[in-house]
Amino acid sequence: MSNPEYTLYGHFESGNVYKAALLLALAGKAYDFRHVDIFDGATKTDDFTAMNTFQEVPVLVHGERTITQSNVILRYLADDIGRFGGSDDDERRRIQEWMAWTSNKFNSGISLARFGKRFAGFDPAVITFFQKRAERAFDLVDRHLADHEWLVGDGPTIADISAAGYIYLADEAGLDTTPWRKMLSWVGRLSLLPGWHHPDKLPRQDAIVAPTVVFEAPDDGEA
Repeated sequence: MSNPEYTLYGHFESGNVYKAALLLALAGKAYDFRHVDIFDGATKTDDFTAMNTFQEVPVLVHGERTITQSNVILRYLADDIGRFGGSDDDERRRIQEWMAWTSNKFNSGISLARFGKRFAGFDPAVITFFQKRAERAFDLVDRHLADHEWLVGDGPTIADISAAGYIYLADEAGLDTTPWRKMLSWVGRLSLLPGWHHPDKLPRQDAIVAPTVVFEAPDDGEA
């Protein structure tokens, strides 16, 4: 596919890069993926720093615009594509509330426990601290989803994409998510959307493909 309009800079192991790639895939938008070796200091180079002061991935380039920070990228793409951004101002506000909270409490617990186990060799007590943070966040999300199919509104939005991205990597953080049945049913619904891919399939250059992996959510009936 020639000359896609979006260029996504990232690393295959990054859950935050996955969230941006997932939105592009769900929207059926092709993109040019540029791998950035975050473990070899590639984000610290002068060229990358000139593009992104924060020296992090993901980075989205769209025409003359360069957008950083995964949740900002999700909002930009939702507005540009015209999907997943909320149906009115009230939904947009509630989406931003969820994205701010999940970034601080929900995703950070999973991502830091995962980073400590897989890449950094954190002390087990530190990993446990972040696992417990994630589990408390799971409790809250599970309660909310008892009365809602999606975090905001009647359909999937970037609030769901932002929050659920790291759930697919929770086992790498040493977390067993099976007790949170409503939460697993929610990510199961997300995984059935056309264009969804597991993190082991994204990011990729050609995002316009049918799903190849289905997340197996447990039955949502009473035990």
